[in-house]
Amino acid sequence: MCEMRASERRKNLFAGEKPRQKTKRRPFRRDSGRAVPAGPIQLDPFQQLAINFLAEGHNVLVAAPTGTGKTLIAERLIGQVLDGGRGIVYTSPIKALSNQKYRDFTGMFGVEKVGLITGDVSVNERAPLLVMTTEIFRNWCFANPEMLDGMTHVIFDELHYLDDRERGTAWEESIIFAPPHIRIVGLSATVPNVRELASWIAEVRGRPVKVIEERCRAVPLELGWITPESDVLDEGGAREYIRQRLERRRGRWAALPEGGDEALACD
Repeated sequence: MCEMRASERRKNLFAGEKPRQKTKRRPFRRDSGRAVPAGPIQLDPFQQLAINFLAEGHNVLVAAPTGTGKTLIAERLIGQVLDGGRGIVYTSPIKALSNQKYRDFTGMFGVEKVGLITGDVSVNERAPLLVMTTEIFRNWCFANPEMLDGMTHVIFDELHYLDDRERGTAWEESIIFAPPHIRIVGLSATVPNVRELASWIAEVRGRPVKVIEERCRAVPLELGWITPESDVLDEGGAREYIRQRLERRRGRWAALPEGGDEALACD
């Protein structure tokens, strides 16, 4: 008398099958077919308007979809400030983004002109362009305001973090307690009440705030599903893939002897 459980029966049932070799492939993406334009970059109207307002000395809030080109506005402002011999602060909500911006800006403006300050790293903190997390900037406003004497602007990337229940106070306090001479530049893709926010900033800073809104999405969003085989499927393909997998699984269970997971006695 011996006992053989369902798991052993399955193993015996499929013993003759060759295991599938999993090969990792890069997900296939359709080529958009768009050629990269040659020559200087043609600014969109909202970008040019924001740059003009900044040149006039205004506080500016820019709300535009992801991929539209908000960072280009910040880069143009940084270039103008550095060319004038002054300093500027660029803040981000997370250390990884600060590190990325540091690499980007050192490539654009030179290593000697860019510093990075996070909770883990402090590099070239006397540089005219300082990249830091928002919490670090808030702390400087309280503990080291003299370090900001030569700065003309602070750029808040991902300004919508102001609405974060746990961390939003860092953005709020940074805007309230930044030295009076510093102008505020806010960049965000998701600020539904941007004009209400601009009104509050104008009230606490004592200066008007120009609002730039762009609703046209330059980079369309497309949903895709990645299979374990690294294929990228649209919705129809994903549904068909799931249907086939379910049918295959049902077929395997149907081929098993009756008895479920109970032990099968045999002589």
